[in-house]
Amino acid sequence: MRKLTALWGNLMRFLGLACLIVGIVTAAMEKPLGWFVPTAWFLIAIFCMTTVVCTEVALTRDFLKSKKEK
Repeated sequence: MRKLTALWGNLMRFLGLACLIVGIVTAAMEKPLGWFVPTAWFLIAIFCMTTVVCTEVALTRDFLKSKKEK
């Protein structure tokens, strides 16, 4: 589970950063990209980063649980 959770966290981290960059670029160009205004790109980035935080919390809880069992 730990590897899958870490993989999911890394994927969301990459997608969040990519959406943030696309949002900044589309805001600077003042043109929507793919029918998404910059605000939508920023909201997607916020969702991805929230998922990263939840993933880190899950990994920390799993680590502490395994440490407590030893």
